[in-house]
Amino acid sequence: MPTIVVDEEEKEILKHALEIYLSDLREEIYKTESHETKPPLKREEIILKELLKRVGTSN
Repeated sequence: MPTIVVDEEEKEILKHALEIYLSDLREEIYKTESHETKPPLKREEIILKELLKRVGTSN
């Protein structure tokens, strides 16, 4: 798996961007009426939450 090295400022910006996108994605999932569209969006939400955890705990 490739490793991306970021400094503390970049880490905070990345974390902030993920939080904003995740918030928007949750709203999109809530408003989506298509049963075909929801599962991929929910999968994306799960992946983003995991990434956010990893960004928050990486050094």
